[in-house]
Amino acid sequence: MNALDRAFAFLSDRGSEPFMVGHVLDFPAGSFTLDALRARVAERAPRLEPLHVAAVPGARSWTRTAPPRAGLHVSAERVDGRLAEATDAAQRRPLPARPAPRWDLRLLTCRTEKVQRVCFRVEHAITDGVGAAHLLAALLADEPCEGPHPYRPPVRRRRGSASWAATWPLGKLPDRETVPAGSGATRSGQVTVAYADVPEAELRAVASRWGVTVNDVHLAAVAGALAALQNQRTGRARDLRVVMPMSVRPRGASLAPGNAALPAIVRLPCTAATPRRRLEDLAGQTLAHKESGLRESGWRTLLRVPPRLLCRATERAGFRLAVSHINLNGAYRVFDAPLVGGGVFALNSPGMLGYFSLVRTTETARLTVVHDRSLVAAADLPKLWVEAVAELAGR
Repeated sequence: MNALDRAFAFLSDRGSEPFMVGHVLDFPAGSFTLDALRARVAERAPRLEPLHVAAVPGARSWTRTAPPRAGLHVSAERVDGRLAEATDAAQRRPLPARPAPRWDLRLLTCRTEKVQRVCFRVEHAITDGVGAAHLLAALLADEPCEGPHPYRPPVRRRRGSASWAATWPLGKLPDRETVPAGSGATRSGQVTVAYADVPEAELRAVASRWGVTVNDVHLAAVAGALAALQNQRTGRARDLRVVMPMSVRPRGASLAPGNAALPAIVRLPCTAATPRRRLEDLAGQTLAHKESGLRESGWRTLLRVPPRLLCRATERAGFRLAVSHINLNGAYRVFDAPLVGGGVFALNSPGMLGYFSLVRTTETARLTVVHDRSLVAAADLPKLWVEAVAELAGR
């Protein structure tokens, strides 16, 4: 276990519920049955190490758990007419208790929306968002698939290990820098999910139009959506600082247990006068991150921080919003059913009000906003994100 795994184990143990990472995958309704899903999980789970180890607080290495049991870890529900409510409820279900491994998979079948939704959760100390994407594909996909690209470190401009630490706040950030104008700063504990889809080709076309990356477009659209929401609520917007996980998971470690992601601070320029200025600002920030060597130096620094101190720093920083981007690099099939879309759906980091995740497949890019209900009107954010993408496309 590395320092981050051990810190997350402490964080999970100190909270009222486990600190989790979750993924949602949507397939056409009627694609597979609970029995078929359990049979596949029973066959594959024993070969996937993250699904039968535990992160015990205070331990330095993984602890072997009882063998995973498909009957315990995989369940299903018919949710006609209430898919959204059932997805929210799937986040709140208790994970299997020790000595069983801390993960589950919930199959929601909704005939009215013609969707079968797979909700997968695992304790965050066991893996991160990119690791969970690889894990879920290995557990369910008919054929081996590439999954998110491995991290490739740059060959130049390395910084010293203290460089990343200098960018991280020593105390709690003020609400005016992290909470959208017009929203409450205190979590209600009631979490819900909203999302919107756009064609994957549209995002790539916008990125090509401006000569930037899809991630730059995503961040600019998040800034545009938050600017629109703040202006609607209060008539004014303010720039916001958010946390963005940057993967350092190397080739060959896609299915290894443990976290391999470094948190970076991004300033969303919500006060920028035009979508173009927002995009230019964020493209400059991401380029500076890539060329500075902060990711490499930061990861080295993080691995040397005492886990209890790292746990306390995570609790104290007070970030309220997070942004992530995962490219699945294809749309794999499960029992020959095509993957329609996916997203990240867990929100239980201390003080977190909203999590914007972009998950891309061959055909579809889905923006999911998992948010606490104290983030006022957050259900409108996916639609506002789509409108911000359209503005960047020139429509």
